[in-house]
Amino acid sequence: MYKLYHRRQLFIFTIILVFIFICPGIMAVSQDSDDDIDADYIMYKMDNLEDGDTAIMDLTMVLINRAGNKKIRKLKAFRKDYGKDSKSLAFFLTPADVKNTAFLGFNWDDLKKEDDIWIYLPALHKAKRIASSNKKDAYMGSDFSYADINGLDIRNWQHSIKESTDEVDGYACWVIESVPKDNIKEKVINETGYIKTLTWVRKDNFIMVQRKIWVKQGNRVKYLKASDIEKIQDIWTTKKMKMITTKNNRKEHESIFIIDKISYNQEMNDNIFTLQHMERGLNE
Repeated sequence: MYKLYHRRQLFIFTIILVFIFICPGIMAVSQDSDDDIDADYIMYKMDNLEDGDTAIMDLTMVLINRAGNKKIRKLKAFRKDYGKDSKSLAFFLTPADVKNTAFLGFNWDDLKKEDDIWIYLPALHKAKRIASSNKKDAYMGSDFSYADINGLDIRNWQHSIKESTDEVDGYACWVIESVPKDNIKEKVINETGYIKTLTWVRKDNFIMVQRKIWVKQGNRVKYLKASDIEKIQDIWTTKKMKMITTKNNRKEHESIFIIDKISYNQEMNDNIFTLQHMERGLNE
């Protein structure tokens, strides 16, 4: 859904993420001192960490309203890299009211080329392309937007080190402030709905572990937390991401993506990432 967190990371969390939005990493910074590192370098490293050439995932999505009531959804997702570009596809499996709903995403490295996202709704029997103006909308009723899921490009944002050292879950982190670049500020805000972010990046492996997001509409603030981080097939993988939306410091809604199972670097047919396959369904 980066790129906001790392575009491939966010795909992992249903087109992702990993996502979006996976948050993998194999590089350490022990060879560098903080004095040698600037914000652009940190975000570049976070955005270019190892995540495998392909990924296949079983996912759980949990939606929690203000009263604490939960809705649980199961998904199957696929991702494949094509050089610096990537393609991803996710199918909703349960419950019945969202079964066979699918999302197809093409993430292009070329900034002049707009990323492509399609949604397939079984009731309509037709795939619909998500327009740029709609990418700030909620993804399947969650606190993640389409922009979160497909990922925001870090090259569209101006980064600075807000704090050189902070601690999250016992790990030393940089805190990076990001705002849309002046020459494309209006375009970025219109497409993402975001006016500023703070990102906590671990110093030992450049993994994003926390984020605070200021939303233009409704003056809301969103809080993202990454956890259950472990190495799978020698790739750092974030297995849980939680997004909370607040207004006036009160929680409105919460969404959680959990990776139940993931496998990297399996052979994958290119025909998976087509509108025809999305419309035919997972088992076709």
